[in-house]
Amino acid sequence: MPVIKAGFVLDTSALIAFLADEREAAAVLKVLPLSKLPFICLSELYYVVWNKKDRAEADRIYGIVKSWNLPVLYPNERVILNAGRIKAVYKLGIADSYVAALALDEGFPLVTKDKDYQILEQEIKILAL
Repeated sequence: MPVIKAGFVLDTSALIAFLADEREAAAVLKVLPLSKLPFICLSELYYVVWNKKDRAEADRIYGIVKSWNLPVLYPNERVILNAGRIKAVYKLGIADSYVAALALDEGFPLVTKDKDYQILEQEIKILAL
C-alpha cells in the first residue's frame, strides 16, 4: 500500500497572519501541525519584525516559531534551479521564488495571503488565505 504524504508549506504572510492573530489565523492553525517552513521565510519574518519593532522582538518571535518544531525546508540543487527558473519566467522576487520552488519540490500546497503567487497556480497548489 503506497504511503500518502500530507502537508503544507507556509509562506511568511501565513506566519504573520497567525502570529498577529489576523482573521486568517484560524485557517493557519488548522494546517500548522502538518506544515513545513521554507528557510527564507524565517529570515523574512525576522527582518519584518525587526523593522517594525526591534531586534529583541524579532528574537522573541523567532524563538516562538522555532519552538513549534516544524521541519525547515532548505534548497537542494533541484530547488535552486527551479527557484531561478521561477524568478526568470514569472518575475517573482527571489525569496518568493524559493518558497514556490520548495512547495513544488515537496508537492504540498503553499499557504499564503500573497496574491503574487496566483501566477503559479498551474505549477503549484495554493491555499489562499
